[in-house]
Amino acid sequence: MDLNRLGKVELEIFKIVCRLGTASVQDVMDEINKERKTAYTSVMTLMKNLADKGFLKFERSGKKYLYKPDVAPESLQQSLLERTLDRVFEGSSVDLVQSLVNSERISKDELSQIRRLLDEMDES
Repeated sequence: MDLNRLGKVELEIFKIVCRLGTASVQDVMDEINKERKTAYTSVMTLMKNLADKGFLKFERSGKKYLYKPDVAPESLQQSLLERTLDRVFEGSSVDLVQSLVNSERISKDELSQIRRLLDEMDES
């Protein structure tokens, strides 16, 4: 899985397919069009590229193709996180967490959940 070749819109499409489980190009286009307009051929090309890169698989169903994830979403998330950790934070988990906390994007509820996870790790 070459994450260096995964673009922003490709990631968006991958997430949509994961959420839907199985999706045609039209299904994905309908989801994207809720936020912004996009061309059918653009979505079709990106979904084919994702299949060529090993992120999606497809099967023919009548006249259309149905796509499914060929990579577990958790596996992709883990790979993206490791890449970010290495490239941005030079491998420092502490710097990553500190950056998240300092960004003020973490709610008090999320901080409580993180504390619980850390406590559970300490108990194991």
